[in-house]
Amino acid sequence: MKHEDERRIIYDFAQGDYKSLKCVFVKSRIPIGDHYHKNKSEVFFLALGNIEKLVLGEEITVDIKAPYVINVPPNTYHKFICSPGSIIFGGATELFDPNDEIKR
Repeated sequence: MKHEDERRIIYDFAQGDYKSLKCVFVKSRIPIGDHYHKNKSEVFFLALGNIEKLVLGEEITVDIKAPYVINVPPNTYHKFICSPGSIIFGGATELFDPNDEIKR
């Protein structure tokens, strides 16, 4: 949800019980994600830049411009390829667990 007035713009992109929040500053065109989780949900907010290619489950979307929200439920494969300089915020319902990061 977007809130805007003459002072600022606020994007309220995540409601829920999050145990982890992160900010990704993209430096190169490498895949981000490229996995799925059995036990956690994630939400990502592309705040600046663009996602050149998003794979979410079986769907592929290209050339996504900021601002954009991506909800990733458990058991959903996800991979982003972003333009350098892009900024993505993310929230997760569980802390990082290497045993819950399943590569395809």
